[in-house]
Amino acid sequence: MHIRMVGIDHSKASLDYREAFSFTKAGAKEAVQEIKKRFHLKGCILLSTCNRTELWISQCDNGKGAAVRPWEMLCQIKKIDGSQYEKFFVEREDRQAVDHLLRLVCGFDSKIFGEDQIISQVREALQMSRACGCGSMALEKIFQTALAAGKRVKTEVRLSTVNRSAASNTIAILRQQLGDLKGVPCLIIGNGQMGKLVANSLVGCGAAVSMTLRKKIHGQDEQESIVPEGCQMVPYDQRIQALQGKQVIISATLSPHYTLMWRDVDDVFRHPYRLDSEGQKREAGSREDLRNKYYVFDLAVPRDIDPEIANLPYVKLFDIDSINGGELVEEKSEQIQLAMTILQDYQAELEQWFEFRSYVPKIREIVELVSEDAMQRFVSKSAESQEEDLEAAAGQAMKKSTAKLLYGLRDQLPHELWDQCLEALHRSAARETLKH
Repeated sequence: MHIRMVGIDHSKASLDYREAFSFTKAGAKEAVQEIKKRFHLKGCILLSTCNRTELWISQCDNGKGAAVRPWEMLCQIKKIDGSQYEKFFVEREDRQAVDHLLRLVCGFDSKIFGEDQIISQVREALQMSRACGCGSMALEKIFQTALAAGKRVKTEVRLSTVNRSAASNTIAILRQQLGDLKGVPCLIIGNGQMGKLVANSLVGCGAAVSMTLRKKIHGQDEQESIVPEGCQMVPYDQRIQALQGKQVIISATLSPHYTLMWRDVDDVFRHPYRLDSEGQKREAGSREDLRNKYYVFDLAVPRDIDPEIANLPYVKLFDIDSINGGELVEEKSEQIQLAMTILQDYQAELEQWFEFRSYVPKIREIVELVSEDAMQRFVSKSAESQEEDLEAAAGQAMKKSTAKLLYGLRDQLPHELWDQCLEALHRSAARETLKH
C-alpha cells in the first residue's frame, strides 16, 4: 500500500501537548501542501480535531521521503523540537493504519464513544487535501471506503442510546451544577458549527443566549441571519463588555489566539455572580451557593481561554478534556460486534483492491496489445473501405481483437476455470461504467 500515518490524541497526550500540533483550517491547507512538496510524497491528508491530529501520507515508489518519519514531518512543519513529543505519537502503516481509520470513523477511538462528528471531520480532511492537490489514489480509496463504512455502521448499528457530544456534555454539566437553565444568561463566543450546536441546546433549555459575530466575514458585512434563532447577536469586538451579567460563557472558535485573557476579565470575574438584582445571601453548601459561580467552557483546540482564568475564585473553567472526561464504553457487546463485522467486510474490500493493484501493469500491457491488434486490423480494412464504411471497419476490428483475446483462454487457461473466468469477464463487460 505504501500508506503510513501518525497520530497524537487524547489517549496518550493531554491538551497541553495536543494543542501544540493543532491546525486551523487555513493552517492545515498550508501544511499539507508544504509536507507533500518538502518530503516528495504522492499525497497526504491532515486531520486536526479537538482530540487528535493525524497525518496520513502516501509515499512514492522510489522511496523518497521514507527517511523522515511522519511524526518528524509534523514537528518540522510546526518548527517544534520533537524530542519531548515522540512518546505521545503512534505510527501505523498499511493494514494497521486502515484498521485504525475504520474504527475512527465509527467513533470507537473517540473520547466520546460512538460520537458522530468524526465522520464529517474525516470527510472535510479528505476534501481539503483533494482541493489542495494533495490527494492520491490510494489515500482517496482508503478514506472513501472508511467513510462508507462509518455511514453504514451509523445507519445499521445502534452504538449509543445517549446523545454524546461536547455540546451535550456541556449542557449536562450545567444542569448538574445549576439545575433548571431557564433564564440563565449565557454568552457564546464563536458562531461556527460547535457554537451553534451549543446555542441551540441552550435555547431549547430556556436559557437567555447571546452569541458573538465578527463584523466582517470573508470580506462581507455581518450577517445576523447566521446567528441561531432565539439568540441575541453581539459584535465580536464587544465580547468583553458582553460578559457583564452573564453566568455561563462558552468559547468555541478556530482562532489561534485567546478570545479571553485573564487581564481582560479579572474585574468581571473577581466578584461572585449575583443571581438577582438584590444580591440576597445564599446558604453555603446549597445549590444556590453554586449559582454564585461563573461557568466558563472552552470547547476549542488550541484553547480559546487563558488557563489563568481558572485561578479566579468564582470561576469554574472546563476545557475539552474535562468536558468529555470519564466517558465509558457502556454499549451492548453484540452491537459492537455487529459493527466490527461490517468493518471487516470493508477491510477485506480494501485488501482485495490493493492486491489487484499489483496486476495493473499486466492489464495495461494487455490493453496495449489488444489496442495495437485492433488498430492494425482497422488500418488494413480501412484501406479497402469507402469512407462511409470506416465505422463498420472499426467495429469489426475491435470485435476480432476481443475475440482473439477471449478465445485464447482456451489454450492458456485450465478447463476447470473457463466458466469462472468467462462469467467474471461477462460481468465486467456489462458494467455501466464501460458503456460510456
